[in-house]
Amino acid sequence: MKRKRASAMASSSSWATQTASSNPEIQSGSRKGSKTRKMNEILKDQRSMISGINRILGTPIPVSNNLTWRLLKPHKRIESYYGTKLSSALNAIHECFEPSKDPYTGRDISEDIVFDLESDSEMNLRGFYTVVLERSDDEEMICAATLRISGDVAELPLVATRPQFRRLGMCKILMNELENRLIEYGIVRVFDWQVAAQGTAHQISK
Repeated sequence: MKRKRASAMASSSSWATQTASSNPEIQSGSRKGSKTRKMNEILKDQRSMISGINRILGTPIPVSNNLTWRLLKPHKRIESYYGTKLSSALNAIHECFEPSKDPYTGRDISEDIVFDLESDSEMNLRGFYTVVLERSDDEEMICAATLRISGDVAELPLVATRPQFRRLGMCKILMNELENRLIEYGIVRVFDWQVAAQGTAHQISK
């Protein structure tokens, strides 16, 4: 009796396996479930990554003799002190790049990026951070860059070093610290819009 029952169960299991493999609806449901689980894992990793990055917002990080690195992002509860920092970063960007207007709204694209401003533009300019390098003694702005993270890739549309600080390795200091932080939070590639004509994102590693 036990052998018959075991045989019947084996036959039933074999039939179920064959049915699942031959039924496109079951296969489709399995693939959708797998995709959903993968997407949930990606979103969970992304939330964890952003949470980690947000913990250092506004924190002054010494990177060299009399140099401080800082990550900024506008927020309705942000202190006016950091709003001033963002304004200084925007001024540094304007020193290096001619202001570019959004063709749909006529607004300054750099300002929308730095201050994460809403607009009716068809361009997606939300979700950016601003990275700055300053002198520690007087907090004079040296370099500024804008950064947005998507998955394991960071994009940098604007990287600016003020004219009086060029050819001193300042941008390299800013980028080295940025890449170290990105690696810490699982970002492995950086896409620089200023070299976008090459169509590649450079790999970063420890």
